[in-house]
Amino acid sequence: MALSDFFARFYNKVFIGLYAQRDLLRVGVVTLSSQGEVGIEHRAFASGLGEEVMSFLQEKVALSPYNYIAVVTDSGRCGALPTCSLSKAKELDPAVGRSKTVCVDEEWMNYCEEEVLVAIQERYASLSPDAVYSPFALLHAFFEAPMAGNHAVYLLLTPEAMSLAVVKERHLRFAEQFRFTTGALVPMMVEQITGTLETYYGKPCCRGEFVESVHIVDGAGTGALLAKALEEVLLIETELLEVDTALLCAQTCMKENGYGL
Repeated sequence: MALSDFFARFYNKVFIGLYAQRDLLRVGVVTLSSQGEVGIEHRAFASGLGEEVMSFLQEKVALSPYNYIAVVTDSGRCGALPTCSLSKAKELDPAVGRSKTVCVDEEWMNYCEEEVLVAIQERYASLSPDAVYSPFALLHAFFEAPMAGNHAVYLLLTPEAMSLAVVKERHLRFAEQFRFTTGALVPMMVEQITGTLETYYGKPCCRGEFVESVHIVDGAGTGALLAKALEEVLLIETELLEVDTALLCAQTCMKENGYGL
């Protein structure tokens, strides 16, 4: 055991997640005590790093030298691809060539364009974020266990986007993100999902296969209506979990640092 790991057991750990909307900055905080107790807090502030939010963040950072700050972005210039081969990924999406990439489960790749990452680091320069996540990274962290099994659709809803991944036995089959200029109506979302699945089912690799369930992580408040509509249209089981996106970001950071989710 490294010396730093030995001392870490005697300190609390603080994980902070940030998610920026047009007019709000959402902050989620997970505190893990040295006794293993978990505390959760989430707040919303006016957009930007004003005095109120900075005071709140400084208070949380001061709780422990073991503090981590992560940002989630639902930019359409970040995504996921069903390969860990850089050359194949570039064929599927040329944007990968100007992106930072992370291989997941040796099966699929999360990517985010460098310009997006630089802009985020500049925006939060005073906080020095430790990590930046795409919605697909959050979906993988939250649903890692079920992704090992059934053939399913995984959705993360945020106020400005819907991120969709089809996964079977850890293999990412398909991923797509839909952007919204305003709050999306459920019928539009259902149409996008069913259209995407029809395209997916038409691929040579997937003919004769059908997804068995839909798992929705709702950070936008429209998940209940969407879940009901999808059950009626697709006639399959739908699981709905309501979350705060910034808090899910903090929990993902916690998991990536070896403390579970």
